Amino acid sequence: MSERTEAHVNLLDAVVAALDLPLPSIEAADERIYYRLLERRALAVRITLAANRAGTRDPRLAAAVIRTRTAEEPVSYTPFEPDKAGEGR
Repeated sequence: MSERTEAHVNLLDAVVAALDLPLPSIEAADERIYYRLLERRALAVRITLAANRAGTRDPRLAAAVIRTRTAEEPVSYTPFEPDKAGEGR
C-alpha cells in the first residue's frame, strides 16, 4: 500500500473512531448526553475535513486533529449493557 493510501486509510479510521460511540443506557439523561456527544464529534469531523480540504489537503494532519478532538470529548455516559433477559440497564 502506498504512503498516500495509508494516510487516507488512517484518516478514515479516525473518522470512524470519532463517530463510533457505544449506545447509551436506557436512562433519559444518558441518551441526551450520547446525542450531544455524537453531535459535537460529527461537527468537529466536518469542520476538520472542510478546513483540511481548503488548506493543506494532508490526510495525516486531518487524522491527527480528529483523534485529538475525539480524545478531548470522551464518553461520559453509562453505555448500554443488555442483561441476561435481553433487556438493557
